[in-house]
This record gives sequence, structure tokens and C-alpha cells, in this order.
Amino acid sequence: MRHEDRPTYRDPLDLLRRFVPTPLKARYRVGTLPVLVETNDFSLLPAFPLETDAENRGAPALEWKLIRDPDAQDTMQSPKVLKTPSLTMIEMGPSCLVGIDHERRELLGFIGANVDAGTYREFVLPFLCLVTRNEFSTDESATALSGKKEGILDRSEP
Repeated sequence: MRHEDRPTYRDPLDLLRRFVPTPLKARYRVGTLPVLVETNDFSLLPAFPLETDAENRGAPALEWKLIRDPDAQDTMQSPKVLKTPSLTMIEMGPSCLVGIDHERRELLGFIGANVDAGTYREFVLPFLCLVTRNEFSTDESATALSGKKEGILDRSEP
């Protein structure tokens, strides 16, 4: 999708863009976790198989809200993480900011216009999946793996 084709959202009362419409929605599975993805840009929908297990439709899903931000035009950088018991913030330069609310089971990401489909698919999306597994998985093998990674989410690059 060309930059000019993306819908723009301008609301002078919503400077933080908390209420950007996200009409594209799909259910996926990240490991054992059901994930509902909402976005305003088709290119931000993961290329995962869709969740088709009707048995798990009632299970509480994590929510990912991924917003394409046309005003964020800078390049991606190494992730810097700030973590509290209820909130994790990940900053990857001015083009990518992700917040995770542990209590509400929500991930909110702002992805800049300069983050192309390849960068998103090869770096950002796998990183979001890793963070999701580390933060929300109750699977013992995933928990053990996150312990072995020792602090991938607890340290920041200088």
C-alpha cells in the first residue's frame, strides 16, 4: 500500500491518537495464546494462519492494536524496554512505539510510515510475538525459554 493510499486520521481532540479507527480485524494464535489483531493498515496484519478453532472462541484473547502512523517518518532502532509490573513500553526509535498493558491484556503499537513490509515482517512482528509469549504465556516451556533469554525485556541498549 502506497503512503498516499493510507487513510489519515486527524482529530484535534485526540492528540495521542487513542481513538484511531481500526477497521481491519483478524484472530490468530501466537504459540498457545489466542490474539485478536486490529489495525488501520492491511500490511500490518500478520501472515499467520487464522484462528479457526471454534472451541477457543470464548477463551480470553490478547488484543493487539497496531496503528500505522503516517507522521512517524524516522528509521527503526534497537529496542529499548521499560518494564513495570503492569506495563511494558518498547521504543524502537521514533518509528515504532509499543505499549503492553498486562492487566487489560492489550498491546498497542504505533508503526511509522517508513517501516516497510519487509522490516515489519522480518523484525517487528517476530519481536512482538516474542514479547507476547514472554509476557503472557503460561506454558512452562515458553516460561523456561524466557528465563533462559535472561532479561531480553528487562534491559535497554545504552
